Amino acid sequence: MLEAGETNVSLGTLDKLARALEVDFATLVAVRPVPTLTPEATRAVEPVWKDDRGSSARLLHSRSGARVVELWHWELAAGARYEATADPPGSEELLFVHVGRLVVEIDEARYTIEENEHLRLPTDRPYTYGNPGRKLARFARVVIIP
Repeated sequence: MLEAGETNVSLGTLDKLARALEVDFATLVAVRPVPTLTPEATRAVEPVWKDDRGSSARLLHSRSGARVVELWHWELAAGARYEATADPPGSEELLFVHVGRLVVEIDEARYTIEENEHLRLPTDRPYTYGNPGRKLARFARVVIIP
C-alpha cells in the first residue's frame, strides 16, 4: 500500500524505513533537492504529512553529517492532534509558534506554547502535538538527531 501511494503512512514509519535503508529522512521523502541561497515559498514544498482537517507538515531543509538537522513548517488544524513515536536517543526539537497555540504532551506533562513563544523538546520518547484553539496553528520545528 505504501509503494502504491494508497495509504497515508506516519512520519515515524517513514523514519524507520529511512534508517532501514541507511538513508536520512529527507533523502527518502525528497522530491527534489533544495538549493542553498535560493529563497523559496513554503507553499511550493509538498507536504510530507497531512490529515483530513487541513493540517500539514512540510520538510523545508535538511542537512546530514555528524547530526541530522531538519527544518519543518507545520500547520495543525483546530482540534487536530499528531502523535509521534520516539526518535533515537539524544534527539531533540526546537519549536517556535508563529500563529495560534500548540500543546505538547510528553512524559505525562503538558506544555502550552503561545504565539511567538518557543520550546526545546527532547524527542527520544513518544510525544504529542495538539491544537486546542479555534484557528489553525502554524509553527516551525527544527529536528536534531545525533
